Amino acid sequence: MFGINNISTFDIILHICCYLLIAGWGLLATFHILGLFYGLYKFHRKPSHSNLKELPGVSIIKPLTGIDANLYENLKTFFNLKYPRYEVLFCVQEHDNELIDLLERLREQYPHVESQLFVVKGNFLIETELDVAEQETDIAEEQGNDLTPLVTRIKNKQIQRKRISLWKRILCCGSHKLLSGDKSSKNGTMDIKNPKIFNMLPAYEKAQYPYILISDSGLMMQENTLYDMVISMTDNVGLVHQMPFTCDRKGFAASVEKVYFGTQHARMYMTINLIGINCVTGMSCLIRKECIDRVGGLRAFGHYIAEDYYIAYEVAKQGWKLRVASTPAQQNSGEYSVSSWTERMIRWCKLRMRLSPLAYLEPLQECFSSAVLAGIVTNYLFEWNALVVAACHILIWFILDYLMLRITQGGPLPFSKFEFAIAWLVREFSSFYIYFKAFTGPSTVNWRGKEYRLGSGTRAEELSTIPLPPPAPSLIESTSSSVSSSVSSSSSTSSSSSSNSSLSVAGPYLLSSSLSTKQPSQIV
Repeated sequence: MFGINNISTFDIILHICCYLLIAGWGLLATFHILGLFYGLYKFHRKPSHSNLKELPGVSIIKPLTGIDANLYENLKTFFNLKYPRYEVLFCVQEHDNELIDLLERLREQYPHVESQLFVVKGNFLIETELDVAEQETDIAEEQGNDLTPLVTRIKNKQIQRKRISLWKRILCCGSHKLLSGDKSSKNGTMDIKNPKIFNMLPAYEKAQYPYILISDSGLMMQENTLYDMVISMTDNVGLVHQMPFTCDRKGFAASVEKVYFGTQHARMYMTINLIGINCVTGMSCLIRKECIDRVGGLRAFGHYIAEDYYIAYEVAKQGWKLRVASTPAQQNSGEYSVSSWTERMIRWCKLRMRLSPLAYLEPLQECFSSAVLAGIVTNYLFEWNALVVAACHILIWFILDYLMLRITQGGPLPFSKFEFAIAWLVREFSSFYIYFKAFTGPSTVNWRGKEYRLGSGTRAEELSTIPLPPPAPSLIESTSSSVSSSVSSSSSTSSSSSSNSSLSVAGPYLLSSSLSTKQPSQIV
């Protein structure tokens, strides 16, 4: 070692940097330990018993953008929740008639569960109400359009199903300006860029319960999850969120996803929430509706892609606590691959970069980069063997990650330890590619069929619309072309018509719950 008089300024700076790196190394170890113990304490706990009759009602908002192989089974789980009072509000982009048909079949299977469907078509919101079939007939006759066969079929379906409060209203004219991003909206909110917020707005406005559960389309729900989330919403809590995880699926891509969400993501997510920092993923969030209403509703977050961060920020700003649910969110998308997961991680990394400059330091907290730094620093300061230090670091990290995954899983893993090791290595090495693409690539993201330029704070500027696959032909078009043409011809007059119940049709097309006559159009 050098004598104190022989140490140059450069050596002093170098020593300070080395000790800072050691401190960071210790911080990473602390995150591992805290994540493990908090996960062990939090995950898969049996919820305490409560009087079901005293629990508040919940409005579940499901924004849907298409169909995959698992969607039907995923949505079925939301009709089998062990909870006394809830409604399911489906928000559908109008270009997918096949999705509407799938929802109709599902609703036939579970007529006892209260549900509504909201279809956003361009600048218009179209809702369907089976209870006003006779009024719809009157409207058709006034317009000179023969919709009697269509309305009769709707009415017969209603009688057969005996549903409870289905498809509540046809939206009155005027609200389409707000949904289309009109800057002259009544609250002065700027145009809505976030397509998820745009899609959920009508359901949020019509939600009847004090709690809102925003749940992404690719999730499946365990029967006790909603109950667990609600009882976690104690008097001082304003938002309960699920940590993202995955269901057991086949294939190597599914293993990589499970390893990522159950190791690196779970460790950081749980530790950051433990120490009270805003780290909320909007994949599955239970929110007090009053908290969102105070800032103008969901439309207040429509200019940001990372709307989940700002929703959590506003809830915490009002003095409420944020809580992690004891059950992780079960992602169960029917379409998955390593490449799609990689693109998703690049998008998430770009969002974090716009939210905090600390995101640029993330490569240093990965296993292999921190192992290299640990070996170099300890060799310089203490003359330890750098390779041995790095190897021990990687081995311990690997074991801790495996334990974290087992805790998050709450049971046996769907793959062997060897498969875990391969998936873990792929995840670790791919992280550097993800960071490189996020740091050096353009400040744009592709999300929900559109391309956006990200500004500070994830403010979004829509650049272009990504072509979507052609929609499935509607049932009416395949069975009765005359009915389809008669509905289309009513586009110029339908917005000015009203029924005896003071309901009016918003938009150029009348949509039935099981039969769709609308033409394909993309959300704007």
